[in-house]
Formats: sequence, C-alpha cells, structure tokens
Amino acid sequence: MLSDDEVLKAVQNEIEGRGETLSVTPPGAAAITWHPLLEGKIVRCVESRTENERFHAGPLDLSNLPAYDTTISRRRIPPPRDPSEQSTLKLVRRGSVDDRSCDCGNGNVACQRCKGAGDLPCEPYRPCTECRSLDNCLRCAGTGFPNQKPAGPAAQDTDGRVQCRQCGAHDAACAGCHGRGQLRCTTCQATGSRSCPDCDGDGTVQHQRCAGTGRTVTWTEGVVTRTPSTDEVKLPEYGVPYLARQQVRERGTWTPTNLADDDPLRDHLRKEFGPSLKTLLVPQDQEIARHATARYTRLARVVVAEHPHRVYFVFPASGGPHVLVLPSQRRTWQITAIVLGVLVLFALIARLVA
Repeated sequence: MLSDDEVLKAVQNEIEGRGETLSVTPPGAAAITWHPLLEGKIVRCVESRTENERFHAGPLDLSNLPAYDTTISRRRIPPPRDPSEQSTLKLVRRGSVDDRSCDCGNGNVACQRCKGAGDLPCEPYRPCTECRSLDNCLRCAGTGFPNQKPAGPAAQDTDGRVQCRQCGAHDAACAGCHGRGQLRCTTCQATGSRSCPDCDGDGTVQHQRCAGTGRTVTWTEGVVTRTPSTDEVKLPEYGVPYLARQQVRERGTWTPTNLADDDPLRDHLRKEFGPSLKTLLVPQDQEIARHATARYTRLARVVVAEHPHRVYFVFPASGGPHVLVLPSQRRTWQITAIVLGVLVLFALIARLVA
C-alpha cells in the first residue's frame, strides 16, 4: 500500500509534468484523504430440505438411494466443496418402502364402458339424411306397395330420383336410401352391436393405478436442495467518483482477500468498513457454506491548496503510483453553469432571429 510520502511524490511529479512549479510537501500545501475500496462477490450455498410421500406405479428399486432415519432434518450431509454448484439429493426414509401387489391382481380391470362385455349396442339402421324418411319413394312411401299417396310436395319433382328398391318404380325413390327411408349402419354392419372402443372388444383395460404392472411402491422421500446465492461486494457504495473507481478497477493493484476468519486482512477490513462489512458477512437463513472472491486497495484523494479546482486521485498500479486528475466539485458546477448559460443564450438569439 502507498504511504503519504509516496502519494505526495506522485502528485508532485504530475504537477511538474504539466510544466508547473509548485511544491506540495510543505505543511498545509496538500491534504490527503484515504478511501479504502473493497470489491468482489460472496457465493453462498443455501440448503432446503423437504419430505414427501411418494407413489410409483409398478416395481421400483430404491436400494441405490441413501437412507435416513426418523426425519430428513437430522441427516448429516457434508457441505459442498464448491458453493456455486446447484445440487439435489434424494434420500429414502429407512423402513418406509412398501412394495406390494396391486388390488387388481394382474394389472387389468373390467372395462367401465362396456362393463366387461367387449361390445356395445348399436342401432343397425339410421334415418336417411336426404329424405328424412318423409319422401323416400313417391309411389310406395317406403312400403313396397305402389300407387300410395305421395308423402309431400316433393312428389311432383322427380329430378335426382332413382328406381325404388322397395316397389321398383322408376325416378321415384330418394337417391340416398333408394326408397327404404333408412340407411344401413356402417359401424356395426346392421348387426346391432359394435366393438367397445375403450377396450377394443377385450372387455378389460389396463389398471391405471399400477399402470398394468400389478404392483405398486410407496415410500417417504427426503429431498435436499442446495442453491447458490451471490452477493456483490462494493464498498463503499458511495463517496468515490465513478471515473476514479473505474480507473482503480481497471489499472490498480489489489490485494486478494477471502473475508474469512483466517484472512490476515480480516481485522483491518473490519476497522475500515465496519457495519457495512458486518452486514455482508452475516450468514443467511439455511446457509451451509460460502466462498468469497474479493480484493482490497486504498485510494488517496489529494487536494492542493493552490489548485482548488483540481482533485488528484492516487492509487497503486503495476508501474508505480498512478495519478488521475479530475475537476473539483466546485469547478464541475462552474462548468455546468457556463454550459447552461451558453445554451440559454443561443436559445434567446434563435428566438430573436426568428
């Protein structure tokens, strides 16, 4: 880390590099304010445990799963080597497995639709959709005996009529049913019964509970789920200009830290960041492991009495102390005011010209 003398020397070199003759070493010539910076992330492994009653249709081998006694919360499981990995572990409570034959016996049950018969009743004939059994034949009205009184006004219209298969009259019968008034059922072929579509005529269907296997398995399952949770570390959150922090992030030299109890920087970081760091390091609910990748450095803010419009930021870098010069807050407001004034002036001139 840089000392005050190294910081002042770096600022002196920056001033002289600008062609200015000014010494910052005399007392009161420059004021140094130190800003410690800590950046990184903390990856936590958060664990949740659940217990559920499970059911499986058919035989199932659970002997390869780890077992636990009484309750899943008491089962000791080693913490993960890598807290950033997602994992799910399934266990079986010892003595809870019940592998038994299903009540159906062989995996089949009687079809509910046909009640085990294998077929369903079916109407052997259906009304003709063209004549609706009203004008099926203009001569016999479907009776087979000619010279009957026509059934409706269509009697005088013989267009599209065919020979009646009941009485033999030409151009008198409906083209759809040929005078019969009804059509033969194509499903049952006029037999009066059809195969049950649910069981395909077998009379039995697969038992859904056991999926046709004749066996079922029930057990108590414990599930241990480990989920990574990441917290970003950026201290302090405020108080350092964005450009200065960005320069330090990209070009500065940082000291790595794991934020653990055995970290040599632990006590120093507690003094530097106090409650903010303490809040970050408080274990979350159900946290079982963590891993931190963080880094630490110090940024010096230097204000030179004779250059109040400038602020010098100094931080350690690979080639030696690096100096970033930014305008002071007062100078920034002055520049902003000037720019706004110029814009207002241009607006007034534009209005006058218009």
